[in-house]
Amino acid sequence: MTEDPRIEQFRNMARANPDDDLAHFALGQALFDAARYAEAAIVLKSVLRLNPDYSRAYVLLGRAQAETGDPEGAVATWQSGHAAAQRRGDFMPARELAGLLTEAGVPVSETNPTASTGLIGIDEGGVEHALPVDTREPGEGEVRDVRTGRIGPRMTFDPFGDEIGAFIQANVSQESWQAWMEMSIKLVNELRLDLGDAEAQRIWDLQMKDFLNLPDALFADKTWE
Repeated sequence: MTEDPRIEQFRNMARANPDDDLAHFALGQALFDAARYAEAAIVLKSVLRLNPDYSRAYVLLGRAQAETGDPEGAVATWQSGHAAAQRRGDFMPARELAGLLTEAGVPVSETNPTASTGLIGIDEGGVEHALPVDTREPGEGEVRDVRTGRIGPRMTFDPFGDEIGAFIQANVSQESWQAWMEMSIKLVNELRLDLGDAEAQRIWDLQMKDFLNLPDALFADKTWE
């Protein structure tokens, strides 16, 4: 069977960069997208060996395990991922993992949304505590960030001049956009993405969607040509 060129590209990158969690995750994502779930699970487990805090890998690994008929393994993965995301204060994956566990019929401890984010912080003495949420409404020049759930400074520009860019300006804080810019540099460099290529642009856009917690509907009709 002829190998999918996209999978082969990422496989070569992972082989060339055996300690690079991002390269391995891109390969796992490509295998998952091709419905090669058992292979994807193997690769995604290697991602978590390299980086036990890679929240997105827990999400995708659990999905792959569920697709291969291992619901117990999926639940265990999502539970581990939810705990890791809470420790890191990684709001978006923690919420998604909690949703997956709820769908699987597994109870997830919740906190009062008016009192905390549901995420866990650790103080200087190593004691865990709930991270508070800012319950006030955003003021002038502020937004409630869809990535973190916290209020932050509004972006002063629309990054794309389209529906996606308008949503980002209205719902993503300047700090989260800067965090994405830093991540996207790593993404382009380590995956050797040529953003003039449609497939590379698709990968970049979908990684941005996941990182910033943008709605799937924004990308539903998008084509990459």
